[in-house]
Amino acid sequence: MSSFSQELVEISEQGVAAVLATVVEVAGESRIEPGAKCLVRDGKIAAENIGDAAVVEAIVRESAARLSAEKSQLVSLDLPSGKLEVFFEVMPEPPKLIVVGAGHIAVPLVKIAKVLDFHVTVIDDRLLFANRERFPDADQVLVGDMARMLKEMTLTPACYIVLITRGHSYDEPCLRAIIHSRAKYIGMIGSRRRIKACFQRFRDEEKIAEEVIERVYAPIGLDIGTETPAEIALSILGEVIKVRRGGKAASLSEK
Repeated sequence: MSSFSQELVEISEQGVAAVLATVVEVAGESRIEPGAKCLVRDGKIAAENIGDAAVVEAIVRESAARLSAEKSQLVSLDLPSGKLEVFFEVMPEPPKLIVVGAGHIAVPLVKIAKVLDFHVTVIDDRLLFANRERFPDADQVLVGDMARMLKEMTLTPACYIVLITRGHSYDEPCLRAIIHSRAKYIGMIGSRRRIKACFQRFRDEEKIAEEVIERVYAPIGLDIGTETPAEIALSILGEVIKVRRGGKAASLSEK
């Protein structure tokens, strides 16, 4: 088995993100042959047969952009040695929804998320709520200190975190644990008054930068006039999809 094949098998088995770049067309003085490939995993070269360091470096840079957008694309690379047409095949890490709080909104949220092919983890500190009977569709149901469990998790850009605990005294420690993480989405439920006070404490006491605070979608969800738990769940997942796909729908946090 070739190094490319071995790496691709591992990527598939482990469910990690990667980009396979294939040179389709070459113009100019470049000696690279069409069909040459470069496999990028975790921002590093996993395998390549291109043989030109400058081209490989350009491919690694472009791979990060393609992976962030989660879109395969044919890209023109203008380099000193010539122009290359390179097809970037994106193999994103499966999206992971982490639902913090197992209350009434979490139940429809998990059901809808599984229809959308998310790997779903539910976290709560109450066994009465965080259990398999209540969440048969979840991939994981974890019981324990919510903030501590979040600190111990490996959070990647494939993670979307929803904070919907039973009170702001629980949401805030959880947010503090993840606000600097690599998660692509962090949303927190709550009234505008409580959210504003929370953010001000983060600025004053934690010295958290404004651009970091602005990552948080709070109040959570799209502005669609929700009333029921199921409608709120739909609004939250709509916002998650908006962030994942680069949509333009109005979020409540933007009002």
